[in-house]
Amino acid sequence: MFQIRLIVVLILTLVFLPGTLAAQPASSDAGQYVILSAQYGTARHYVDVTNRLKELARQDRTFRMSNNTFGTDPDPGQVKTLRIYTRGPNGQERMFEYREGSTVDGSQFRSWGSGDWGKGGWKGGWEGGGYEPQPEMTAAIQHLREAQQNLESASRDKGGHRVKALQYIKQAIAEVEAGIQYDNTHQSKGEGRKH
Repeated sequence: MFQIRLIVVLILTLVFLPGTLAAQPASSDAGQYVILSAQYGTARHYVDVTNRLKELARQDRTFRMSNNTFGTDPDPGQVKTLRIYTRGPNGQERMFEYREGSTVDGSQFRSWGSGDWGKGGWKGGWEGGGYEPQPEMTAAIQHLREAQQNLESASRDKGGHRVKALQYIKQAIAEVEAGIQYDNTHQSKGEGRKH
């Protein structure tokens, strides 16, 4: 009797296994668009968040986007947007745009969870092509904004040093942004391009 049950179970397994496998959702890394770059902010002030997006993609296929997601607020008081610049299967570039508070679903992006993307080939800025990426400069802005948020959250009694540090950070942010703008509009002659 046991052998008959075993045979029936094996036959049913063989009959239903292909249908079960076909019904499984596609891999989260099977999308058709390869990510080139990710920018977060507004047209006026934005930062490169490609590396942070890779971290988020490794954790989950979907996430809700906010300033806390990226650890920065590049344009305080304004509604921000995440722009993901991609290359499709036909080689054409395409931008995906997500407003602050919306959900990002990585299933349409190839290698989403593995983070095997964003490694070059992107020369664009907020509006698309044109500028060479400046990852170190944009990372510096992110770190300065994080420091700014930390100082703003600190207790007020610091003998005036907290306020002075906030002023210096605001000045440093303005200088880094000016440096990015300068680099975007000038070609360096004989100068090594270090970002």
